[in-house]
Amino acid sequence: MTARRLLFLDSLGLTAYRWQTGGPHAEATFTADSAGLEAFDEYLNQRHTSLFYLLADVADEGFQIEDLPYVHGSDRDEMLQRKLSQYFYGTPLSMAMSLGRAKTGRRDEKFLFAGLTGYPQFEPWLQTIRGAEAQLAGVYSVPLVLISLVGKVVDKTKPVLLMSVTRAGLRQTFFDSGQLRFSRLTPMATNMVGEVATACGTETKKIYQYLASQRLVVRDAPLQTLVLAHPSHFGIIGDRCESTPERQVQMVDLVAEAAKHGLKEVPADSRGDALFLHLLARQAPSDQFAPAPERRQFRLWQTRVALNGIAGVVLAASLLYAGSQMINHVELSGANGLLQSEVDLGKRRYSGMLQDLPPVSISYDSLRVLTDRFEALAKRSPGPEPMLEHISLALSKSPKVDLTKLDWSIANSPDETPSGIGAASRGNAGGPAATGSGYAVVRIQAQLPLSMVSDHRSQLDAVNAFAEMLRGPDIQVQVLTLPFETESGKSIRSTDASGLVDPPRFVLKMARKL
Repeated sequence: MTARRLLFLDSLGLTAYRWQTGGPHAEATFTADSAGLEAFDEYLNQRHTSLFYLLADVADEGFQIEDLPYVHGSDRDEMLQRKLSQYFYGTPLSMAMSLGRAKTGRRDEKFLFAGLTGYPQFEPWLQTIRGAEAQLAGVYSVPLVLISLVGKVVDKTKPVLLMSVTRAGLRQTFFDSGQLRFSRLTPMATNMVGEVATACGTETKKIYQYLASQRLVVRDAPLQTLVLAHPSHFGIIGDRCESTPERQVQMVDLVAEAAKHGLKEVPADSRGDALFLHLLARQAPSDQFAPAPERRQFRLWQTRVALNGIAGVVLAASLLYAGSQMINHVELSGANGLLQSEVDLGKRRYSGMLQDLPPVSISYDSLRVLTDRFEALAKRSPGPEPMLEHISLALSKSPKVDLTKLDWSIANSPDETPSGIGAASRGNAGGPAATGSGYAVVRIQAQLPLSMVSDHRSQLDAVNAFAEMLRGPDIQVQVLTLPFETESGKSIRSTDASGLVDPPRFVLKMARKL
C-alpha cells in the first residue's frame, strides 16, 4: 500500500508526519530558510513514492459567501473561476464549495469561496514539491478538516461556533446548519492553558458581535459555543470563558474524540494538531486549494493505480478463463480417451468378424467400392411409389372404381408395354432406368359396380372421369379397354356363357417420364 505522509504548515514552519493506522508520527521539522528548504527537498526525494497531504493552519485565509445563478458544465467552471479571481486575486490557492440551492424563487446556488491569501508563505514549499516531483494529493486547511466533525461534535441543525487549539493558535470556526461559513485564527505566544482560556473568553465575544453584525445569527439569540480541549483544562477554560445569555459555552473532551476516531496516542494538552492530521489522513475532504498543475504527479499516480487495477482484473479474468479451459481440456481428454478405447474395441471386433467371413476372390477394399457403387445405382433406380401415390389419390376421389390389378414396368416410350416385372428388371440392368431416361408405365385393371352393367353411358363417363383424374402435366393416360364393346358388328353382352352377369371391367395405361 502506498505510504501517506502529512505536511503540517503554520507560521513556525513545516512538520512532516508519517501516517499509520493509529495516527500520525512526526518525522522531521523544516524552517522556511534555504537550509530548511534544502533539507525538505532531500526528504521528498527519499520518499518519492509516498502521497503527500499539505495541511495549512494560517491566519491569512479568506471566506466569502454569494448566491449565483444555477448553471452547469463549462459555464459553471468559468463563472466560479471569475469569482475566485475577483475575491482572491494574486493567489492560486482558492476554491469554491457549493452550499446547495435555494428552495424558492429562481433557485440560485449558494457558494462558499475560500482562499489562502498569504501565498508567499506557501510558494517556497510548493516550488520544492514541484521540483522533487512529489505526489501532492492536495492543499487543505484546518476548517476543511473540521467539516468531518459535523453530525458527531457539531450539531447540523443550528448555528455552532467551534473553538479549537493548534500550535498556530486559537481557531474559531463557524458552522450554520452543518455547513462551514468562515474560520478565523488568533495567534498565541505560548499556547499555555491560561493564555488559551483568556483568548477563548475574549474571542467568543468578538466573534458573536461579528456574526450578529453580518446577520449570520439572530442578535440576542443564544449561540452554541463548543470548546475542544483536554479534560484537565476544563476548569481553567470554563472560569474565563463562561456562558452568557448570548453564548452557551460547552466543553468537548479532546481525548474522548481522539479515541472515537482511532487516534491511539492520547493528546497531552488541548492542542488538536494530531487529531486534525489523523482526520485528514483517514478521509481527505473532496474540496482542496491546490490547482491542477500542483497535483499533476498525484493524477499520474491515480492513473497508474487505475491501470494496474484494470490489469489486475484482466489478469484475474484471464486466469479464471485459463482455469476453466484447463478443466474443459481435462474433461475432453478423458472423453477422448474413452472414445479411443471404444474405437479400438470396435476395430478388434471388426477384425474378428472379417476373419470369420469366408474367403472371397477380390480384396476387401475392392468389395467395399463395389458395394458403394451398387448402393448408388440402387438410389438412382426409379421406383413405383410416386405413380402409386398418384393412383391412390385418384381412387380416393372415384368411389365407383375398384382396382383389381396393377402392372408396373419401365419402357423406352409410353407406347411400348413390356410385360410385368421382368421388363422392370431388364430396365434396371441396363435399360432406361440405368441411364436415367425412359418412362415408368403402369397398366391399371379395374372394374365398376355391378349396378352399372346395363348403363353404358354411365360406365363411359366413370371411366373417362377416372382417366382425367390420373392425367397430369407429365402423366399420359390411355384407355386400352372399355367395360363394353364399342366396335361395329359386335353385340353388346352383359352375361357370359353360363348366364352370370360380370361387373364392367376396363383397362388403362398410365405413363410418366423418368
